[in-house]
Order: sequence, then structure tokens, then C-alpha cells
Amino acid sequence: MTSRERLEATLRGDATDRVPVWAWGVHPWLGPVDPTIQPVVDAYLERGDLIHWWGPDAGTFLTASKHVTVTTEVRPSVYPAFEDYVATYMTPAGPLTRVTAVSLEGKPSRCTKYLIESEGDVDRLLSVPYVPPRPDCAGLFEVDAALGDRGITAVALPPDPVYFFNDITGSETFALWSVEKRDLIDRVVGVFLERTLDFLEWLVSQRVGPLFFYVGPELCIPPLQSPRDFEEWVVGPDRQMIDLVHAAGGQMFVHCHGRMGPVLEGFVRMGVDMLHPIEPPPMGDVTMVEAKRRVGSDLCIAGNLQEHDIHTMPTDHFRALVEETVQAGMVGGRYILTATATPFGWPTLSDLARENWLAMLDVGLQVGRY
Repeated sequence: MTSRERLEATLRGDATDRVPVWAWGVHPWLGPVDPTIQPVVDAYLERGDLIHWWGPDAGTFLTASKHVTVTTEVRPSVYPAFEDYVATYMTPAGPLTRVTAVSLEGKPSRCTKYLIESEGDVDRLLSVPYVPPRPDCAGLFEVDAALGDRGITAVALPPDPVYFFNDITGSETFALWSVEKRDLIDRVVGVFLERTLDFLEWLVSQRVGPLFFYVGPELCIPPLQSPRDFEEWVVGPDRQMIDLVHAAGGQMFVHCHGRMGPVLEGFVRMGVDMLHPIEPPPMGDVTMVEAKRRVGSDLCIAGNLQEHDIHTMPTDHFRALVEETVQAGMVGGRYILTATATPFGWPTLSDLARENWLAMLDVGLQVGRY
């Protein structure tokens, strides 16, 4: 089978020759990467199965309105070896400002001021007139044709409505408002669900797909939010998105980190076709055996190998872990071998991490044959 045939059959639940082996972020258009990472990229391009994103322009706040302009400035940060990147969104009702502290040493950035801090900020956000985005979709067909039999293309959607809300408020405000101002969250989630559905209708009218992809549920699962919140602000709204895709003959791929044990079946109720990465303990709380038992007959599982193990576990132990994971994932099919993150989490790879990325590919190709 070609990689495209293998991935498509795995998503459908049809029989395949082997488990697909995929490294997130590896695609033919990467260009040269750091010499410590290049052998991993080369190996997965040559022998792995590729999933590549194509993302349509959804505008600012999911509107193509010209009534919002964004200005940026850089200023000194209170944090040593950081700079503050200040983005100001000018809306009809007044400015909204986001401040992000960006490391000068390659460390993770941090948001120090979120766009939304009050109900007045919500009013400013929603003062921007809604103009449905109507992007040119020709790029998808060009990318997909160029990818050919080496893999499949996923249409990268904007994050789901609850992710959007968390991103503009931060997790602390989201948590407080989920107790004190649930009606306000309902209001914003409802507005952006309507916009997302309209955007999806446009995309399917342009015959893009059939595989769609988004992130978002991970910001509304325990311990950040309760199972009740997940049901109300993820399962309900996202089901409408996925139903629309299914009605057009498409499939939905969802990315969700974290401890998913209390909400795992919710992804089945949403209608998800492919779920990544289902993190194992101790970072997550669901093993591959448990995931296959609980949801493996209802959706395709991708992952369950923790990136941390790639960086820290001796290669002989890691190979044994990969083999165990693959054997569990193969039960009933619908499994894609991949890690919880990309090979590009750090600017360079250690010798151990590089060997383990290559070992994952080798074991998958050897052990994952049906």
C-alpha cells in the first residue's frame, strides 16, 4: 500500500498492511533543519507516512472585517532576558491589548496580559462587525497534489470556540468565570461557534477536505475544567462542527493533550474520527490498552508515546516500550504510531533523542505489520 492508502484505510477502520508511522511536523517542504535533527527528518520522509496541514485564512477573530487593525511594539520586559511584544487590537468600541514576554534565549514565551479581562473587554471584542471569511482554497489542491501518495493533507481549522475563549482570557479568568459568569462564556462560545460553522460551510462548499483538523478541547478538561464544562463547552458545540463535516463526507482529526481519563468517551459522542495524542501516564492518565478498550472501536488513535521518554529513556528500553505500544494499538486496527509532540520541540536533538526517534520508526515498520 502507499502511505496515502494506508492512512486513509486506517482512518476508515479498513484492513492495512501495517501500522502507519508518522512524525508530526515532518513534510517535504521543511527545507534544511539543524544537523542534529536532519537524520530524523530524512528517515521519516523516506520511510514514514506523512500528514501535512493546509490552513485557510480565517481572518482576525474569525471575521474578515476591516474594522479591526492591529499594531505591535516591542519594549523591555520586567523579566531578565525577555522582551515584551505588545499587540493592540483597535475595535469600534475601543482597544484590546495582549502582552507576551518573549525569551531572548530560546525559552518558552509567556502571556503576561490577556486580551479579555472584563465584561467590557468582551463587549469590545464583539463590537467588531462580522464579515464571513471567504478564503481562496486552491492552495489545498496544490499541496495535496504535490504530496501525492506520500501521505494525506489535513485542512487545519481555527481552534474550537472554547479554545478561542481560553486563549483570549487565560486559564485563570476562564476558571473563575466558569463559576461566576457561565452565561458570559456561553455567549462568546455561541458567537464563535456560529462563525466556525459558517466558515466550515464555506470550506466544504469549495470541496476541500476530506480530512479536517483542529485543537482546543485540551483547555477544557480536568484539572483545568470539570467534566461538566467539557460536556457543555466542548462536546455540544464541537459535535455541531463535526456533524457538518460528516454530512459533507469528511472526517475530523482532533488534537488534545492532558489527562483525558474522565472525558475520553466524550470524543466519541462528539463524533471524532481520529484523536491525538492520548498521553500515557504519568503525564497523562490513559494507557494504550485502556484507550483501545474504551474507544478503540469508535475512532482512530494516534500516539500514546510520550515525547519526554524520547529524550530520557535508554534506547533499548524505549524500543521495548514502542513495541509494547504498537502491539496494543494494533488490536482491532485504527492505530497510528506517533509521539505526543514533534521532533522540533528543542532547537537541537541530543544523540539519545535522535536515536530514539529513529528507533520508533524502525520498530513501527518491523513490529507493526498485520
